[in-house]
Amino acid sequence: MADASPLDRNRMAWWAVAAALFVVLAAVVYAYVGTFVLGLFVYYGTRRIHRRTRTRVGPPSLAAMVSLLTISMPILVLLGYTVVVSARELADIAPSAFEYTAGLEQYTQVEWLQNPQQILGILTENPEQLLQFGSVEGVQQVVEAVTTYLGVVVNVLLHLFVALAIGFYLLRDDHRLAWWFREEFAGEGSATKAYLTAVDRNLESIYFGNILFAAANAVVGTVVYNAVNLVAPAGLAVPVPTLLGLLTGAGSLVPIVGMKIVWVPVALYLTAAAAVMDPALVWYGVFFAVVVFTFVDSVPEVLLRPYISGRDLHVGLVLFAYIFGPLLFGWYGLFLGPLIVVLVVEFARVILPELVRGESLTPQPSAMPPDELDPPEGHDPDADDEALPPESTEEDAVEGDDAPPERSSDGTADRQSGDTSDDAPPDGASDEAPTD
Repeated sequence: MADASPLDRNRMAWWAVAAALFVVLAAVVYAYVGTFVLGLFVYYGTRRIHRRTRTRVGPPSLAAMVSLLTISMPILVLLGYTVVVSARELADIAPSAFEYTAGLEQYTQVEWLQNPQQILGILTENPEQLLQFGSVEGVQQVVEAVTTYLGVVVNVLLHLFVALAIGFYLLRDDHRLAWWFREEFAGEGSATKAYLTAVDRNLESIYFGNILFAAANAVVGTVVYNAVNLVAPAGLAVPVPTLLGLLTGAGSLVPIVGMKIVWVPVALYLTAAAAVMDPALVWYGVFFAVVVFTFVDSVPEVLLRPYISGRDLHVGLVLFAYIFGPLLFGWYGLFLGPLIVVLVVEFARVILPELVRGESLTPQPSAMPPDELDPPEGHDPDADDEALPPESTEEDAVEGDDAPPERSSDGTADRQSGDTSDDAPPDGASDEAPTD
């Protein structure tokens, strides 16, 4: 066997470098797969808004930033509002807590903060002031707990920042990336472009549909909670109904439990509070649970989700993606599960049939999407049974005329040997030239 040419050895060396780089890149993505998938969710969840924003805002970077703020600002405002309301409710429940914080007022004065020398003076002259609220062991435990939680918060904020950065640069430069990939790897009219276009369209539909569904649930929850308070007995009402309605919408993004993570504890609280006040008022907790389960948890799930999330995919596939994704992968399975389903479904629809038949790949999907497999309206299911051929007998199995026609490599049925029709043979079926 002849030795490989220098050109072939050079290409093999570069392919080895490419494989090494791919392994390194795959390791990085695997280590932070949740962050990258969350970045894709941010991108697809904001892209429709960005398409409108970039036509009105000049610089691409500013347009991408404004698009991200339209999604992130409501979440930040909701979190801030939740913290403020929680602090106020905690103050009402435990007013004695202010006794422990009153001693810190001297350290939070503006004049004191503007004088760094006073800070150093207090620390050097009377450091025991820092220990007046507990022992040294207690202070150490508090410091350790704060350090642990601070590390968790910093880690979460870091991953969130990276996800937002991924979404930002994809929003700003997605057209450049798509043009480069189309020019270098997937030309116009190729099966690769058709496959990636279908995946891109379905991911946008699913991810953006999740945000729309959460927003719709937030509106419905807010209206229902405030309406239920109109019939609430004296001294027994849904606390902060507007905040709980917004949190219910955000809870629809939580895997498996969904909105129940918000309204079920509220229902239990109302029932327990009614039992303590007056057992005759327990009906209000049950009434709240029934109303919320019907008009907040069930009706939007049946009427809204099929129209705004995953419209090009089977509802059952999307449901299983949201169930098994978090179970298999954790919190980021909420976004990775739909991604895997979309990749598999579009591969089976665009690429797989032609691979199985050994045909050349074309951009036209060979398999029909699930929505086109449904029978037309008014179709009688019993008609399918009548259209089936009668059950074969032993005599029919012996006869060769009743055997189904074999299929040729081009997908058309071969003609039976006894066929004497005058139809012309398919193109390419005969090598003889037609006569005039």
